[in-house]
Amino acid sequence: MSFTLDHHFYGSTAYRKARPASVSSSGFHSQRRRTTYSQPSSVDSLESYNGDMTRRNEKEILQTLNDRFAGYIDKVRNLELHNRNLEAEAAALRQSQAGRASVGEHYERELGDLRGLLQQLTGEKARATLEHEHLEEDIQHLRARLEDEARNREELEAAARAMNKYVEECGLARLELDKKLRALEEEAGFLKKNHEEEVAELLAQIEGAQVSFEVRDSLKADVTSALREIRAQLESHSSKTATHAEEWFKARMERLSEAARTNQDAIRGTQQEIAEYRRQLQNRTIELETLRGTKESLERQRMESEDRHNGDLNSLQETIHQLDSELKTTKWEMANQLRDYQELLNVKMALDIEIAAYRLVVV
Repeated sequence: MSFTLDHHFYGSTAYRKARPASVSSSGFHSQRRRTTYSQPSSVDSLESYNGDMTRRNEKEILQTLNDRFAGYIDKVRNLELHNRNLEAEAAALRQSQAGRASVGEHYERELGDLRGLLQQLTGEKARATLEHEHLEEDIQHLRARLEDEARNREELEAAARAMNKYVEECGLARLELDKKLRALEEEAGFLKKNHEEEVAELLAQIEGAQVSFEVRDSLKADVTSALREIRAQLESHSSKTATHAEEWFKARMERLSEAARTNQDAIRGTQQEIAEYRRQLQNRTIELETLRGTKESLERQRMESEDRHNGDLNSLQETIHQLDSELKTTKWEMANQLRDYQELLNVKMALDIEIAAYRLVVV
């Protein structure tokens, strides 16, 4: 690098620092003084020689200063390039810091949303708990109704068993009455047959008596009238006996028929009551099965709702813990980057100070 000497450079601090050292290092001033005292005749030659040496030394000093100045300029350029690199890194770091801040804000927003969702789920869980309590109350009410219906069913079954027993007793009584009716009919037939046989026997006896008394012509009229009277009495007695037996039989038949009709009416009423009890029992059984199905469905819905809410709550808690961990990691990385950025700024400031010092030295 070429460099020209002017009066500004000779007035500079670098020249004042460099010149005495270089000149004193040559030793020609001391030699000139010694030569002046020893050989006064050769003063001109020595002064010319000393001037040559001084110019040579000044050229060497200028060359040295040129080299040093070129080195300073290269160093300044390198420092400026390094400074630009540091500024680019600082800008990138600022952008990264801004990106980290935006990521942190995004995490904060997402964390806020998740917290809001957690509060919403907490409210839903509270509502689900309240609904669960209401369902428990409904289940208790249904269970009480179920117990009441079970007791009513037992009572109806007991009443049905009592009615069945009463119907069986009525059936047995009817069979007994039928047996008595058949026995009375057989007895009436036997009495009627016996009476007819007795009447036939008496008539035969009367006819035999008529034959035996035919020989007695004198007594014929008396015997005939007597037989007529006896026959009339027998016929009257027979008709009275038959009428009385028939009336008694009819009265007994009417009483038995009335008893049978009464028993049949009671049996029909009992059967209708049993059918009504059975219908009520079937309705109660169907209602009981419906209540059991409703209870089981409500229990399943409650368990599914609790499982679903617990799963969502656990998932959200895990997500919140993960986001908290990521946020802490991001903050730690941001703190490290800020510390590195501060260190780079300190290095930049030191380099700026050094560059300014070099520029002052160069100027």
